[in-house]
Amino acid sequence: MRTRKHAVLAASALFAATLIGTASPAQATPTGCTTGRDGKTAWAYCSGGDGNYAVKIYVTSPNPMVGSWPEHGPCVSPGQRSEYTPYHNIPFTVSGIAYC
Repeated sequence: MRTRKHAVLAASALFAATLIGTASPAQATPTGCTTGRDGKTAWAYCSGGDGNYAVKIYVTSPNPMVGSWPEHGPCVSPGQRSEYTPYHNIPFTVSGIAYC
């Protein structure tokens, strides 16, 4: 009886792990997303879906020895606006959203 109980518990745990491990990324994707810029502040807004997102910018240094790099704002849920104002004065473009 005890062995059977352990077997049922192990099978239940394996089944639960399989369900969690096979969640598709499409289930956690925000929808209706738009991005923009208000002066020096970049923003992203997603109206629906699931999962968190952040505005993503791409900074290009005028010094070719420094190069370019991405930066992003805070992670928010759909229905909220992610805003990011860089602390520097280096030119940047809004490159979309980052999933987080």
